Amino acid sequence: MTLSFRNRIDVVLSVADQRITDVNIQPRTRPPLGRLFAGKPAETLLAALPRLFSLCATAHQVALLSAIEAARGQPVAPLTRHRRIRAVVAERFAELLRGLLLGPIARDRGALQQAHGLLQAVASLQGDAKPGASGPSRADVLSQIKMGLGQLGVSSASEIVAPGTPLAKLMTAARMAAEDGGWRHMPAVHGVLSAADDRAVVAGLMDQGSAFAETPELDGRVPETGVWARRRPAAPLQAGPVERLLARIAEVAALARWIETGEAEDDSDEGIVTAYALGHRCGAAAVECTRGRLHHVIELDAQGAIARFEYLAPTEWNFHPRGPVVSSLTGAVLRGAADRDAVDAMIGAFDPCVGYHLTTRETAHA
Repeated sequence: MTLSFRNRIDVVLSVADQRITDVNIQPRTRPPLGRLFAGKPAETLLAALPRLFSLCATAHQVALLSAIEAARGQPVAPLTRHRRIRAVVAERFAELLRGLLLGPIARDRGALQQAHGLLQAVASLQGDAKPGASGPSRADVLSQIKMGLGQLGVSSASEIVAPGTPLAKLMTAARMAAEDGGWRHMPAVHGVLSAADDRAVVAGLMDQGSAFAETPELDGRVPETGVWARRRPAAPLQAGPVERLLARIAEVAALARWIETGEAEDDSDEGIVTAYALGHRCGAAAVECTRGRLHHVIELDAQGAIARFEYLAPTEWNFHPRGPVVSSLTGAVLRGAADRDAVDAMIGAFDPCVGYHLTTRETAHA
């Protein structure tokens, strides 16, 4: 199957007197999966998802399978639900950790060498989450992960990042970079997308289809979703790259403890996988994946084939033309090449599921 679509986000910054005055985002174009798989068995799309989505493939499969079961009225056994949550958590942990190692910390060669065994252990962990998997014992994998995280600086103490470690150096560099250009005090002006919004999101997908999925809104509101939104304090004062990096490290630490004990430290597993029966052979599901809340809606015909399929990924919320990325960049000061790195760090903090192209355009002072 060959899909032709623009799998990239274009970000254009308008700069006047070294200050970002406007941010224009051209979202990616998404593959028209509903049209491509119409009339085919639902299992065909389920099998194709890992090839269509290299990131969060497990979350997409869990979302679609849960939506199909809801459309068919099939109950899900508690053990099955637990296994799916375990697989989604393992994927979230792996992708967040790889994002740290291959992103912000990638310039530290020593840290990357230390992390080689950690990445291998994480891969084994994801395989362990699948039924019938074989390989190193779970205890050995968890021990290797715990040791690797400690070497990086992920601490079990309240400070989260251990002093003198690669992550501590990364945090220091991020704080120094945030001192200039207004990056330190970026406002948190968007609400948070949560399980409480699922019904409204599903209604939007049912009523407007791909038009809603491409630029989603909830009564004019464009909430943020993802790691920082999940761990956002009740009254956030700052939402800059430092706070977002710290939120990612904190979630890696929390997920590592969750994986080790088999239980979340709070009720945060309640909304990880949620399914909704919509009637008339129609079902929906939401999964809290690495980058935020993912939604699938499916409608089956009388023969059980796909009559309609809609999906909405977290990236469409965060990279909405009026969304959190735009708000986070607007007003920042760019004084030199180092600030281009700060822009990349800010965009990278939202962890888009596709690549992006950044352009800076000088404009006349207003």
